[in-house]
Amino acid sequence: MISYQMRLDYALQPGRMAPYFDALREGEAVGRRCNACAAVSYPPLRICPCGERGGDWVRLSGRADVLWRATGADGDFALARFEGAARMATVRLRGFGDNTGFGQLAAADQDLPHLCLVPIEDGSA
Repeated sequence: MISYQMRLDYALQPGRMAPYFDALREGEAVGRRCNACAAVSYPPLRICPCGERGGDWVRLSGRADVLWRATGADGDFALARFEGAARMATVRLRGFGDNTGFGQLAAADQDLPHLCLVPIEDGSA
């Protein structure tokens, strides 16, 4: 067997998902409301589980309940449900204490946008 190291560089355009990525860079939450069933997905889905392809962009508060947490070599992560959205999402946690159960979406601290939460102590902010 011969081993080769291969490097692939991609420059993917956001296309239809541009409103989501633009908002994410600013620390804002923009989900997608299905035209057929009115379910709001965040992160947004191009095709709703009901099969509908059409939808409208809606602004969400960016607040989320942390449901499950995990700590790994790359940091703290959680499964969270964003207020106003029907689905759960995987997020990076930044500055969370052991008992913090609520978070607010924050602007990504790297070039590649990702879901990142900062703590809300009592969930009311």
